[in-house]
Amino acid sequence: MSIRSRVAAVATSVALASAGMLGLASPASAGATALICPSYPQLIEGSGGHKGAKISCTGGSSFFLAIRCETLDAAKYRYWHYGNWAASGGTSTTWCDLNAKVIATEPRTS
Repeated sequence: MSIRSRVAAVATSVALASAGMLGLASPASAGATALICPSYPQLIEGSGGHKGAKISCTGGSSFFLAIRCETLDAAKYRYWHYGNWAASGGTSTTWCDLNAKVIATEPRTS
């Protein structure tokens, strides 16, 4: 995937999340109950100014939250952090490094 395609994908995710329309309903397997998550994860702030996100989903199989982080310095370095695996009804939480912000979120099943 080219850099241009990746930037477009991240920009689309951020725009949809900002509008509250980024929902998931993907089946874990054929004939299984679909994973149902809120329209977007809850952004949270931790000790020392750490930024992160959490989400609770039901149905389907286990899931985890992936967040795209961007450093606040001039380099604007971007990277992914992954939350804990959680079962249906559970919560997955993950954090960016200190001096970084969340720019995209994505609940995943694999």
